[in-house]
Amino acid sequence: MMAIQSILQKINEIKEKKITLPTQHKAISINPTLNADEISLFEESLNAKFPDDFKCFLSEIGNGGFGPGHGIIPLGAEMIIDPRIPIGNQDTIDTEKDFAYVSAWNYEPLRRAMEDGSSDQDKLMEYYFSVDRIAGAIRVCDWGGGGLGLLVVKGSEYGKVWSDYRGDFGGIFPETISSENLAHMSFLQWYEAWLDEIVLEVPLEERRFW
Repeated sequence: MMAIQSILQKINEIKEKKITLPTQHKAISINPTLNADEISLFEESLNAKFPDDFKCFLSEIGNGGFGPGHGIIPLGAEMIIDPRIPIGNQDTIDTEKDFAYVSAWNYEPLRRAMEDGSSDQDKLMEYYFSVDRIAGAIRVCDWGGGGLGLLVVKGSEYGKVWSDYRGDFGGIFPETISSENLAHMSFLQWYEAWLDEIVLEVPLEERRFW
């Protein structure tokens, strides 16, 4: 897959030129790759069918590590846990239901209720922050500040990367190619776009990803 070769070249370029890394990465650290059988076992354990390009990443680049946000999360149960739920009351993402969205989503009734001081706020909050809102996806990174990076594994957005910023009431939205090209990004497109900003040394305040 050509995208894999391009990604490996850019990672090597960052290493060789000693380009400054995002502040949350002290070094380029990528976990060992997985073989097809190992990946299949994880798919079974997570009740998920991974997109082909994500499986290529796992088998040819590595099982998590250096990546957007605080890094790509290695395969395991952590990928289907919403970390924003208090410990001891964690909710598991249902990967067998279809992902619900095809365009950016936020919850207008909750915004209005908060502005009006409505007594319905608690009920609306429970709906808004329910783990059911991200069924059909797995967590591939944490952005920090309560933001999650998601990879859709079931539904019409299969294989696309979305972000969940409900932690600061920012809603759930797709990662797009650019402000002009609103096509939704696949996993490898998203990962390489993050690398591109590092390679080009885009100023932090101008980056889409960090």
